[in-house]
Amino acid sequence: MRYPAVFQPCRLGSLILKNRLAMSQMTMNYATEEGLITDRLINHYLVRARGGVGLIFVEGTYFTPEGRGYVRQVGITSQKHVDSLRKLTETIHALKNDTKIFLQIHHAGGRASSRITGVQPVAPTAIQAYPGAELPRELTRAEVSGLVQAHIEAAARAREAGFDGLDIHCAHGYLVPSFFSPQTNRRTDEYGGDLAGRTRFLTEIIRGIRERLGREFPLTIKISGDEYIEGGLGVGEMTAIARLAQEAGIDGLIVSAGTVGGKKIEDLNEAHKVMRTLPMMTEPGCLIPIAAEVKKSLKIPVIGVGRINTVALAENILSRGKVDIISIGRPLLADPELPRKAAEGREAETRPCIACNEGCYKRILQQLDICCSVNPCLGKERDSVVRKASRPKRVLVVGAGPAGIVAACRADERGHDVTLIDQEAHPGGQMRLASIPPGRQEIDRFTTYLQGCLSRSGVKLILNAAFTLEAIKRLSPETVILTTGAQPIMLNIPGLQEGQAVTAWDVLSGQTVLKGPSLIVGAGLVGCETADLLSDRGQDVTLVEILPEIACDADKDTKAYFDIRFHNKGVAVYVGASLNRVEDGQAIILRGKEETWVKAETVVFSVGARPNEPLYRELISAGIEVVKAGDCVKPRRILNAVEEGFQLGNNI
Repeated sequence: MRYPAVFQPCRLGSLILKNRLAMSQMTMNYATEEGLITDRLINHYLVRARGGVGLIFVEGTYFTPEGRGYVRQVGITSQKHVDSLRKLTETIHALKNDTKIFLQIHHAGGRASSRITGVQPVAPTAIQAYPGAELPRELTRAEVSGLVQAHIEAAARAREAGFDGLDIHCAHGYLVPSFFSPQTNRRTDEYGGDLAGRTRFLTEIIRGIRERLGREFPLTIKISGDEYIEGGLGVGEMTAIARLAQEAGIDGLIVSAGTVGGKKIEDLNEAHKVMRTLPMMTEPGCLIPIAAEVKKSLKIPVIGVGRINTVALAENILSRGKVDIISIGRPLLADPELPRKAAEGREAETRPCIACNEGCYKRILQQLDICCSVNPCLGKERDSVVRKASRPKRVLVVGAGPAGIVAACRADERGHDVTLIDQEAHPGGQMRLASIPPGRQEIDRFTTYLQGCLSRSGVKLILNAAFTLEAIKRLSPETVILTTGAQPIMLNIPGLQEGQAVTAWDVLSGQTVLKGPSLIVGAGLVGCETADLLSDRGQDVTLVEILPEIACDADKDTKAYFDIRFHNKGVAVYVGASLNRVEDGQAIILRGKEETWVKAETVVFSVGARPNEPLYRELISAGIEVVKAGDCVKPRRILNAVEEGFQLGNNI
């Protein structure tokens, strides 16, 4: 058997799971504004149940109005919610493939917002969950008891809705873990004080659920094994809390890490302790050592999470006894069939998660619905079914970046006669540059996947091809899909000599090798990545950004990552500033009326790109049917290129 540890059955409470792979709890924002299940959400979970996981943890579900964290979060506050959720559980159970389904209940506590709930957040003590958070109201003794009962009622509703078990969110600074920490719990009653007092809220919930539902309804909790913040709880204290929860009656423990709050200085060189959303710059499986440490003191199964992005990695962790079950999140958004493909030896066909966080974490923090950079069918699972074209056409796709490859492969699946041309020697487009900076190598996995899709398809690939009207006419296409990308912008700066200015793309491609001090104009994501690469090579780098902060087009974790990297490597950063002129090998930076002179043998521009439009206009003038996608529409992200390419290939 391939991956014998992964595909071995195991017990979780009263249940036998068919394998040791679970789907993590991930808020999707696909429910209605009332918190009711939609067909979109049912289809989302259905395809992942078909994909081979042994257990699905349904996303965090609010059970009291003030505990709601997201605008379209699933709810379980009423019989109407129960009836809605039953549609989901009945759909999963109707597969009859032994996939089990748990519901996670979630109270946002001090991390809630009155903009979502309409009321002031509540917490054990009136202390902000993190700097800038809304000030919560301290819960009364009676309200604490009421919330214990609310958890119990939610558990009873979950069982009534047909779930096989329940998980309680006790991690990441939400209501339950805010009782654990002396930083957020200054109570003087029985729910504060020593560790046992601060854990009482949780243990009363567990015992109440056990008394109400018995031992046959499995119960797990999710904790942060180490909070990774100044004054936060470490693995020793969290293990003690886990033991108290075990004594109270839980059947399993999910061990995550991190919470909101100030970072510890000694952790700044370990990316996963700073970047809690675990983007591509963090190591796969980085949280497993904490889970393994907690497991040593427990008798119940421990479930590991955290950037476990392949079944091979899960097998390695399980076979060494580090944890008992592996829970996978974003990789199942990228490819719901990841378990099945691994079991069948088809890993090369698995669409890889690149941990870019663009469609998932970045969007959920903006209260938007979730999508995926590499999977255009996420949230649109019915689109994954191939609809054959009513009349096959000769389709020419110009440009073999992500938009072009995805469009070509989808059009080929639908029965069109597809040719893909590119002027480079290798397909991949700008993704080949994007994977070069430190910590960005995950992108190369997606490039390799797309190249594999091409090789398995019937698409005719022509490389080193000219992007000219004459070359296109010779191929006699009925329809052209144009995905020719964009070109980087260079600014006209007084005093800048010929040969002194290059683009970030020139640097990343290796076309230009810089020597001496360099000034990078534009500290968006590409500019920061270029500075990171050059400073890694030991070069003297200065960054200039006209906006008030760097990496404004990235998520907060990525911004923090670059702030730390640049501080540690001595990269000079000027924000709210611009390059005014160049004189005698020095760049003059203007911030307000203040001038700063810095040495700069080379100026590197990273100030955006312009779409490649001339060919589109030529094709229109020649009467050729043409549509376009990706950066040649507007320079953006992999997410936009893949989505647009897929839609064109799906609808042509």
